[in-house]
Amino acid sequence: MLPVAACGQNPSLPHHADAGFHRTSAPRLPLRVAADLVVRRAQFGILKPGADGDDQFVAGQDVPAEDGQAFGWVVEVDTTRESLHWQEHLKLPRPPADWGDAATDPDILIAADGRSVVAQGDDMIEDGELSRFYWTLAAGDPAGDYEMDVAIEGRPVAHFTFHVPATVTEKAILVRNHAPAARRAGRVAGLRIRSDRAGASVWR
Repeated sequence: MLPVAACGQNPSLPHHADAGFHRTSAPRLPLRVAADLVVRRAQFGILKPGADGDDQFVAGQDVPAEDGQAFGWVVEVDTTRESLHWQEHLKLPRPPADWGDAATDPDILIAADGRSVVAQGDDMIEDGELSRFYWTLAAGDPAGDYEMDVAIEGRPVAHFTFHVPATVTEKAILVRNHAPAARRAGRVAGLRIRSDRAGASVWR
């Protein structure tokens, strides 16, 4: 499981630790969180490359077991605020083979059993939506059912369950060289390009 830069999003701002949460059912929406804030809808899904080259959000509960597949959530809100504070709790069916840079990031808290992680921060609202696509699948991430809880301004607004159908394997990359045609294509494993994201905080 790897943290990555959110595609096209504003970086999260550090925030002091706060109380954690975990639900087993989705809160009923719409939900008035404050006098100037109503959460209308919350969706979970993945990012897929679109025809124009930009990543597109695709809602759903199935995440392809592909190295580098990004997933996350979009929350639709009615508010006059420019930014909102979010909290997130991600739970895996089993510990991943490697938490990547998250394991040493002081702004990310991994549970003692290695199965879950918590984070929080503040992000700008864009076109009435708050969204976060911080995590991607990585080689060794387990197959099974995952859970993610989201809170906005301290109020739980979503409980998502999603499924990864198989253990994630390393993505092979096609490499071309100037060898004769019969030998021109080769596959090199173990090479991944990723960008790290700093600024998320955690709560206990």
